[in-house]
Amino acid sequence: MFDLWAPEHSVLREKALEHIFLSELSKALLLDLSVPFEVLRSEFDANGYDIVVEARGIIRHIQLKVTRVGGKRRNVDINLALADKPSGCVVWMMADPATLTIGPFYWLGAEPGIPLTTIDGSITRHSKGNASGEKTERRALRNMAMGKFQKLETMSEIAQAMFGVSHSQLLADHLDGRDVDLSAISIPDRLSWSDSIEIAHIIDGYELALAAGFGNGRAYQATGRARAEASGRWTGSTLELWVQLFLEHRREKFSGAIGVDVGYDTDPILEQLCGAFLASLADWQQSRPPIAGTKITGGAT
Repeated sequence: MFDLWAPEHSVLREKALEHIFLSELSKALLLDLSVPFEVLRSEFDANGYDIVVEARGIIRHIQLKVTRVGGKRRNVDINLALADKPSGCVVWMMADPATLTIGPFYWLGAEPGIPLTTIDGSITRHSKGNASGEKTERRALRNMAMGKFQKLETMSEIAQAMFGVSHSQLLADHLDGRDVDLSAISIPDRLSWSDSIEIAHIIDGYELALAAGFGNGRAYQATGRARAEASGRWTGSTLELWVQLFLEHRREKFSGAIGVDVGYDTDPILEQLCGAFLASLADWQQSRPPIAGTKITGGAT
C-alpha cells in the first residue's frame, strides 16, 4: 500500500504540500488582501529557502516545514542564510495525513521588508556519527523549538504576516497623528501591570486595531490572551503587543474589581505582557527615526 509519509516519498510529499501551500496562499492574497503576486523557486535549497513570493514590492524568501497533525516533532532546522535575505521567513505547517489539509501554521519572520533576526537556536548536529562515532556540527543550521514560532490559525493570517500593512509604519503614523514624540517616551527598566496604564493609553487601541485589520477589539483581546496562556509567552509586533496592553486595560476597567477597597492579585499573564511589550518597544524605538510631535507627559517613567 502506498504511504505518502514513508521516508522514501519525502521529495514527492514536500513538493505536493508546497503546491498546496501556494494554492492556499494564492487565494488568501487575491481574495483577502486583494494584491497580485509573483512566485519563484530555488534550483536547490542551499540558501535556506524553498520558494520566493513577491507582492506589494515585498520579496519573501520562504522556508517551508511540514509536520503531520498530531505528530510529536517540536523542533526544526533553520538555515542561517535565510537571515541574509531582505524578508526571509519560515512557515511550519501542520498537515492532515488523510486529506492533506494544511493548518494551523507556525510563523517565524519579521514585518514586511525587515530581515529575519531571530534564528537563535542551538547548532544542529548530523543525525549519524562519523567514522569516530561523533555527530559533528552543521554550523549553517540552527535547531529551533516550536515555542520560538508564532502560531497562526489560518492562511489569511499567514498572508497578512507576509504582505500586510507594515506594523512598524502603521504604529509610527498613528503616534505621529496623535502628536506623540517617540523619542520623549521614557522607557523604564521594568514595567509592571499597575504602572502600565498610562503608556497603554498613549495609543488609541481601538483605532489602531481596526487600521491593522484585527477586527473586533474584544475578540482580538480574547484570542491573543488565550494564545499567551496556552503557550506561556506573548508574541507579536510592537503594535500588536501595545494594542493588546491597551485592550487588557480596557477589559479590566469594564469587568474588573470595583471600588478602592477591593484588592486582588494581578494575573501573572498580564505581568508577562508588560515585559514582552517593554522589550519590543525598546527594540522598535531604537530602529525607528524620531517622530516629530508634542512631548508625552505622564507616560511610562
